[in-house]
Amino acid sequence: TCFVCLEPAGDQKSYGTMVCPACKHAWFHRGCIQAQALNAGIYCFQCPLCRDRSAFLSEILSMGIRIPKSLPSWQGGQADAALSARHSRCDASGCLCPGGRERADGEG
Repeated sequence: TCFVCLEPAGDQKSYGTMVCPACKHAWFHRGCIQAQALNAGIYCFQCPLCRDRSAFLSEILSMGIRIPKSLPSWQGGQADAALSARHSRCDASGCLCPGGRERADGEG
């Protein structure tokens, strides 16, 4: 099973299927690991299962996966603002908050 998309990946290495050289348990489709490399960048790219960087990077680079020399895509300015924005409205079908749907507490 591909550790990124959770679809079947086969049981042997090929052009389209690769395995982490460190843990030997994490299998990936070539397209899935390429997408992860583009999002993570060289500074955060690692095996998503065992978190190995050194053996994983050298194997992935030798397989022709391009890893940009950039910060991860999730550390962008607008992305951080969207992720840190606090939801301030109750969306439950039957709101039980004594203050109503629009009440936003500082915590919780």
